[in-house]
Amino acid sequence: MKKGDQSKHHLIECAARLFWHDGYNATGINKILQESEMTKGSFYFYFKTKKELAAAVTSYYQQVIFEWLQELSQDTQWEEFVRQFSSRMLKDAADGRHYGCPFAVVGMEIAFAEPDISPCYAAALETVAALFRRVLEQSGVPSSHSATLADRLFSIYEGELLRYRISKDPVYIKNLETQLIGTYWEYRKIHSI
Repeated sequence: MKKGDQSKHHLIECAARLFWHDGYNATGINKILQESEMTKGSFYFYFKTKKELAAAVTSYYQQVIFEWLQELSQDTQWEEFVRQFSSRMLKDAADGRHYGCPFAVVGMEIAFAEPDISPCYAAALETVAALFRRVLEQSGVPSSHSATLADRLFSIYEGELLRYRISKDPVYIKNLETQLIGTYWEYRKIHSI
């Protein structure tokens, strides 16, 4: 990676961390510059506005989070997939490095304030839901049921992560694991699949 690309990437990483932890509106350009140890001129060389940076942050979140989940999902059954990502979330929460789902955290905040970039965050959520569908199908759930079940499970996932963010209580990440696995088996039993 070239030095200019490294600087831009570092700026995006810092903004992503701050947006996720503090929120989009609470994170000003000066705070991003302070955290990244970059100058205002450097910021404006790469981004015209904070909103433009927020769009780049979406791509960064997609790359980091989606790639991580995709790697966990390779040839993995639903239960193991859930246990793996919830285990990592619990570890990160214990280390003070987990703040909920970054797509939802930032997406909810900008949904009405920045309507031209909020679709990026909505699309990112749909990408994760589609990954859930794929894992369900590789776990033996027929495609005729996978979308319905994935939507239900994804709602649980986001709901428990929202509750975790608000309370900072890791019990909600444990609930996430228990409910995602329990609902999966309950659905399969009810529908004989």
